[in-house]
Amino acid sequence: MRIASLNVDDHGESYFGEVECALEAGSNREREMEVAYWQIWVTQPGHFADFKPVDAPKSLAVLSGKLEITASTGEKRYFSRGDTFLLQDISGKGHTVRSLGIDECSVLMVTMKEIMTETAKKA
Repeated sequence: MRIASLNVDDHGESYFGEVECALEAGSNREREMEVAYWQIWVTQPGHFADFKPVDAPKSLAVLSGKLEITASTGEKRYFSRGDTFLLQDISGKGHTVRSLGIDECSVLMVTMKEIMTETAKKA
């Protein structure tokens, strides 16, 4: 299973990629990652946080509401209830976060101890 991951390149630009969560492609053996802590993050409709990198790699699962994440390259991705993604832009320009819709947005945010490596892109 692959999930979206916001990463940072050598020039400090954040961009979206994918991370393979299985130990081997097609395998049902999942990766295990050590975590530092978890928290529930709740925002009200219209909440906006300007460009900023995360302090540590994070795995997020949207429990309710909708989020818009914008990479410094300008690409936007939208996440809603049931979606899981990674924020791994621990340096550089960072990303923005906006809560969309009319409902509050709640997110389970798990702070990981290390970055999950990006899936290699096929030519």
